Amino acid sequence: MTNKEYGIIMGYFNGKGISREELEKLLDFDNLTMEVKTASEIAEFLMESEEVELDPQAVIRNFVRFVKERSGSGEITWEKLVEMLNELYLEDSASGIRVQRFSKPAYWEIFFNHFDMTEYEDGNAKLTFNQEYYEETERENAYEALSNHGIDTEVEDSKLIAQAAEKWDELSEVNNDEVISALNAIYATHYVDKSRVDITKDSVKRITMTKADLVPEVGLRDYVIEFTDGDYIGLRF
Repeated sequence: MTNKEYGIIMGYFNGKGISREELEKLLDFDNLTMEVKTASEIAEFLMESEEVELDPQAVIRNFVRFVKERSGSGEITWEKLVEMLNELYLEDSASGIRVQRFSKPAYWEIFFNHFDMTEYEDGNAKLTFNQEYYEETERENAYEALSNHGIDTEVEDSKLIAQAAEKWDELSEVNNDEVISALNAIYATHYVDKSRVDITKDSVKRITMTKADLVPEVGLRDYVIEFTDGDYIGLRF
């Protein structure tokens, strides 16, 4: 589903002031269909747009599938939490995993881009949120960015700066910032934050999650982990 298709459909629902709960009542997740009158009206808007190439009914099915994948809330198991974490591509994620803690004396939140799982013979397990520098991914993205700005990345790294200097005056301020960031990823020494959060399976009393947002390419959910001692933390990913 393209951003244009999404915009047309969500524009329809937002224009009518339809809530998330009301929206889901109009959708049939099993058959990937929509209430007949609603589908008919949305199909007309889709057909009016020159930017929509797919058949309107196919677009509507894609939208219903999109909402279905971001629905579902309530209590989940430890295993389900781990399954959802394993579906993340953290090396390419702009959001990462946010861990929050609320308490009377303090509040903190930390963003992590990696997690480890340790399993024990007695059946217990430990989930560790931490940081990792994805060097290979960072360098690949950096070379791609430089190439997009006309810099030959097939040469030795030592010659990249000279090329960037030659291109400097030709590029906009935004593009120059992108070039600097790319060169930084290639040349600079990177230090990894040593912060971490450990959660053991046997310390967890309950895990609940919210529905994911309907923002394309985001889809963040909130999770609350309540511990057996009454403490709790919040996750978002």
